Amino acid sequence: MDIKTKAKLFAIKAHDGQRRKSDKEKPMIIHPINVANILEEYKLDDNVIAAGYLHDVVEDTKYELKDIEENFNEDIMSLVEGASEPDKSLSWEERKKHTIDTTKNLDLRHKAIICADKISNLEDLRILIETTDNFVFSSFKRGFESQKWYYTEVYNSLIYNEDESNEMFIRLKKLIDHIFYNQKDNYIQDIIFKDNIEELNKLNKLHYQKEELYKLKCLLETVPYVIEFTGTPRTGKTTLINNLYDFFKKKGFIVEVLEEFTTSKKYKQEIYPTLKDKYKNVVNTEIPKYVLKQLEESISNKPDIIIIDRSLFDRLIWVDRLHLKDGMSKEEYEEYKKLYIPLIKDKIDIIIATYTDALTSLKRDYFAHLSLEKRSFLNETNVNEYNHSLLNMQELTKSEEINLYLFDTTNINQRELSFEVAETILKDMKKKYIKRINDNKELIKKQD
Repeated sequence: MDIKTKAKLFAIKAHDGQRRKSDKEKPMIIHPINVANILEEYKLDDNVIAAGYLHDVVEDTKYELKDIEENFNEDIMSLVEGASEPDKSLSWEERKKHTIDTTKNLDLRHKAIICADKISNLEDLRILIETTDNFVFSSFKRGFESQKWYYTEVYNSLIYNEDESNEMFIRLKKLIDHIFYNQKDNYIQDIIFKDNIEELNKLNKLHYQKEELYKLKCLLETVPYVIEFTGTPRTGKTTLINNLYDFFKKKGFIVEVLEEFTTSKKYKQEIYPTLKDKYKNVVNTEIPKYVLKQLEESISNKPDIIIIDRSLFDRLIWVDRLHLKDGMSKEEYEEYKKLYIPLIKDKIDIIIATYTDALTSLKRDYFAHLSLEKRSFLNETNVNEYNHSLLNMQELTKSEEINLYLFDTTNINQRELSFEVAETILKDMKKKYIKRINDNKELIKKQD
């Protein structure tokens, strides 16, 4: 086992059960792993990266410096010691002053750990500030001015006798300037969103929620997060899918989009011709098999996110509609649910359903196109039947604990809908990522 992996496993064990001081819902181990990842990013040597994993062990757990030396080596012990505060009985000011004074005369390897620690803390702090309504510094031991003094002086100690153009120092300086001196790139605010600051604030919140999510993702094995979109026709589903694909892809998430199967070229040319002469209940029980295969193939590719336009849950809606129209017996319907509900729960993380009444759906369709010809499916009867089954399935999700969110789009514009759906997905992804991080087995499995 290499020294970095050994240090990571030691830190996971040492910090087991601890939570982040600045964000109680997060496990403490997130921070040391992030510090080590920053050091790895800037190509520090293995001992420095190992010390990054271990830098809070002496301060915050039962272990002492002698334990670090016994389990690792004198160099790593020295690196951890350089990043550790003295006696915890001292006041906050005394401990911080000690860090400022001692940091100045450390070598660059020792300084790198302190710098990565401050970068990690400030990136987390920036996320909290930007995503928490009415954020105040009172949740910390000292307020804004004290924190501003501390981080500014630590930065000055870090660059003492060093090259200020070091990329780590530049990254830290930008964070300090952003958080404590309000020095930001104001082009987007002053030029692009000059007349719509309220919308910019909403986008900014989503941006930093996404930043937080990406940091959490990087700690874990790649397990696709699967989003199914379904709902009443003409409720903005396609626009939502396009917006979310762009939103996640621009950050660096690997995103795969699966088109609606029954409107795909493959279905129309290869599958429908073999099914069109069969009874409707056969058609509606065969199509889900192809939909399931399509989803499983995508999952095997291991993207970060899979976005599906109508998948297994949507087929459940159609089968319910078929059953209500006496196209499927109750026994067949119950067997279908018995087979597919567990698959939906197992393979789809979240279902986003968009809804509106039938007349609004039709109006949107006619107002969006130039043609006046009668639509093949889109009429009030068919849409009402679909909506009835959609709402039936909404009730079913409550008893079956399927993760469905239904959005009534009747009186909301597409932009506001996109904000609400994106925030819902981000919160759900964060909850699932943190749940996985709490299971140390996965962190142990993921080797650097």
